[in-house]
Amino acid sequence: MADDLETMLRAQRLDFTQPPMAAITARARVLRRRRRAAQVGVVALTLAAVAVPFLVPGDTPPPQVAASSPAPPGGVYTGGGITVNGLPNLPRDLPGTIDDAEFIDADRGFLLTRTCAAASCTAWINATTDGGRTWSTARAPGAFGTPPLDAVPSLVVTGSRIALIGPDGTRSSSTDGVSWDTAAGPPTTPGTALPGDARLILLGSQVAALLHDGTTLVAPAVQPPLTVSWVSPVRAGDASWWVAGTIDGHPAVAVSRDGGVSWTPKTFPGGGTARVSFLGRDVHVALIDPAVKPPGLLGVASSTDGGATFAEPRPLTGTSIGGDLVPLLDGRLLLVDGAGHWLVSTDRGGTWQRITGLHPTDRLARTQTGWVAYGMSTIYTAYSVDGTTWQKIDAQ
Repeated sequence: MADDLETMLRAQRLDFTQPPMAAITARARVLRRRRRAAQVGVVALTLAAVAVPFLVPGDTPPPQVAASSPAPPGGVYTGGGITVNGLPNLPRDLPGTIDDAEFIDADRGFLLTRTCAAASCTAWINATTDGGRTWSTARAPGAFGTPPLDAVPSLVVTGSRIALIGPDGTRSSSTDGVSWDTAAGPPTTPGTALPGDARLILLGSQVAALLHDGTTLVAPAVQPPLTVSWVSPVRAGDASWWVAGTIDGHPAVAVSRDGGVSWTPKTFPGGGTARVSFLGRDVHVALIDPAVKPPGLLGVASSTDGGATFAEPRPLTGTSIGGDLVPLLDGRLLLVDGAGHWLVSTDRGGTWQRITGLHPTDRLARTQTGWVAYGMSTIYTAYSVDGTTWQKIDAQ
């Protein structure tokens, strides 16, 4: 049986028609080409994957799509625990030079700038709504647009409004620096306590207050019992109002804890005048000699009980001050001196140490919502809410 099956299969195989040899050879060549193409493709992909890290200078990598990146950050300057955040470019030019800066909050702020000729000036109000990154500029309203050389208007914040105050009591307020509401006339005396949201100002040697609407000007029920040369732009943490000046040629301060109905004065030894800084229950009085240029810092009298009592100031020699003392959250005091150096004190103003690594600065000033540094490296203005971290404003 097996032999019969084998004979049958052999016969069938012999009946199968084999393709010509030429056709078989051509088909084999096609299959070989396909195999070589597939192998070359695999090798090429492998080389592409591993060759990119080994590009040599002059090689051009394939183009890549990348997400757009923000503008590069500016430099960061640090020293003595103080940080100044820079700009990615030089500050934008505004008309005039910056005389005053006020911020309503972290985003909304205003700059008063002026250009001056022999006897008169031209003033502009510059407004920002993005923390000083961009500015709009408009001529100051009415007579404020051309103030005399020696009559710079005051720029103050009342609530959500900015106001300009002239030496004669004329005032004009705005929410955007473009449209203004104007009023005139001396302050009225209500005979009652000042509202808590009023803003103390100085008209000549008289203390007045601008109310929340930005145009109503009132006087406290009683004037402080000293020759006032400085008023605090904000109330202290215990809602008290502070003013400073002189009594009989001595530096003096006065505090009202009842909205200006009464004032408690405090006189310090020596000559000169005074300015006040406070944080929490700490009150610091800078005793200043305004007769020298730059003004000399004669000493600092400090209180830890809200100004009820003061320690005797330690006399200082050879120290000057530009603007205000800045109390820091860590208990130190900060100032810039007349040479532009930043200094800190760890003993309530008894001794001072110079900070390195920061820009020379003209002065530091308290505002409604924080602190402003003027004349930083001549062209910069910077803003801080706590005196420790500062941000340069994109304007000069």
